[in-house]
Amino acid sequence: MWFFSGIRRSSAALWVVFFVNGAVLASWAPRIPQVTSELHLSDGQVGYALLGVAVGSVPALLGTARLLRTVSARSVCTITSIAFSGALPLIACAPNVWALGGALAVLGAVSGCLDVAMNTAAIDYQDRIGASILSRLHGGYSLGVLAGAASGALASILEVTVLEHFVAVSACLLVLAFAASCFLPTSARHRAPIDHDAVTRDSPIVSSHSRFGRVLAIPATIGVMAVAALLIEGMITDWSALLVSRDFGGGTAVGAAAVVVFSTAMFFSRSFGDLIVDRLGAAVTLRCAAAVVSAAVLLGLLLQPEPWGAVAVMGCAGIALGPLFPLLITEASRRSRVGAAVSTARVSAIGYGAYLGGPPLVGFLAERIGLVGAFVLIAGICSIALVAASISLRDRSRSATP
Repeated sequence: MWFFSGIRRSSAALWVVFFVNGAVLASWAPRIPQVTSELHLSDGQVGYALLGVAVGSVPALLGTARLLRTVSARSVCTITSIAFSGALPLIACAPNVWALGGALAVLGAVSGCLDVAMNTAAIDYQDRIGASILSRLHGGYSLGVLAGAASGALASILEVTVLEHFVAVSACLLVLAFAASCFLPTSARHRAPIDHDAVTRDSPIVSSHSRFGRVLAIPATIGVMAVAALLIEGMITDWSALLVSRDFGGGTAVGAAAVVVFSTAMFFSRSFGDLIVDRLGAAVTLRCAAAVVSAAVLLGLLLQPEPWGAVAVMGCAGIALGPLFPLLITEASRRSRVGAAVSTARVSAIGYGAYLGGPPLVGFLAERIGLVGAFVLIAGICSIALVAASISLRDRSRSATP
């Protein structure tokens, strides 16, 4: 695989930063059932607390684009990866739902800055070396999610307290963040101007100059797909443990396993995402993803009652969703006239807004139609949106560069 092939240290350092970013909040996801029980929270209150991540993250996503005009992406990656790793134990110290929401808002703000900085650094470096690596770097993010989720599952099995678990994870990630900071690539000081007409003509995404697209400086098609893909991803990441452990009666360990399986599937599909999109094309990749997600959720959650069947559903969804968001970031950057930082920030703000705002929405819906019903409803709507958006795409040739 690519990270065993003598890749440059800069690429490896970027991969580690993506890994750290994925591991922090993923360590919290499997512990949500325990924190919910300890603080005596309802599904709606959990939704309010999770909203804190979105409240902190979305303004940071947009503000970081301005910050990167004067501060290098390398510096922002270094500072925020260290701060993000060190702030994890704040969650375990929260005595009530409001403090929990506040702690998650802090982590969300730091995460938002890191998301934009690391993707901007990756796109810039990808352009400089002339090789597509963004999906593989997002594979590092998914492996980080897997490692964080696995640590949560193991801590639950061993009955380690949430605070002890988070302190241990924080210490490990701080070591990785410090090590990666020494080898992160420097940003290119000057980039050639982008021929927007040529990029639009060559892009697999048909030009979409709706008012929505003009305001955000990205095509409306990209925005819709980012919302749909990351809404499902965020829902599964934050709620699958509680869904499987409580609603399917699997218990805490099996619930944590659902997050682990989902993260494993995301890691493998993202690691090979560049090849998948190159072979199938953007449109076919999206349609296949929508079909797999909708079939898995509708059939797997409604027609079978077994907890391990629900775990398998999460794995199928992870395989389908993995390549989508890196594809969208790359395409937005290629089409952009405002630079990689701004286009990345805007796609990230839209996508991560859905990723982080979706879980609170699930909580609100779960209060009224149940958690299984909320999963099915959101996955169904998002799958329809992905299919509808893919109609605006034309397939890549098999030899096209992703």
